[in-house]
Amino acid sequence: MKESKYSAGLFFLVFTEFWERFGYYLMIGIFTLYMISDPSKGGLGWDNSDAADVFGTFIALAYLTPFMGGLLADLRLGYRFSITLGGILMGIGYCMLAIPEKWAFYTALSVMVVGNGFFKPNISTLLGNLFNDPRYRHKKTQATIFLHGY
Repeated sequence: MKESKYSAGLFFLVFTEFWERFGYYLMIGIFTLYMISDPSKGGLGWDNSDAADVFGTFIALAYLTPFMGGLLADLRLGYRFSITLGGILMGIGYCMLAIPEKWAFYTALSVMVVGNGFFKPNISTLLGNLFNDPRYRHKKTQATIFLHGY
């Protein structure tokens, strides 16, 4: 039997991360437009400064929460559970954006930030753990393209 060049888990992790990034960058690409668009056209009708404040806060929290998500995964939850929990929370948050209410918008953003905090650090940790296997250790430097997002 032919031995795989890479671990079977690598492809699962890469495609999971791909879909997470696709959803995240698609959402932030239309995020401000949604906030400033006319309510009669499906937007929230906010002015640019309010939309920029919410956008900046969301991005800042999306970069800060992975510290706590990684810590909780290390101490209590485990990496796989944290990734699953994070993915489910982000999915719920994306779906909640369809509710045209201010409370739902803020709740959706909060749920997405928490989900991102659980998902982001732990998928990269699982990838690193895949390459601790002696069969794949020599290929670890090739996997850094995944970690840096290029």
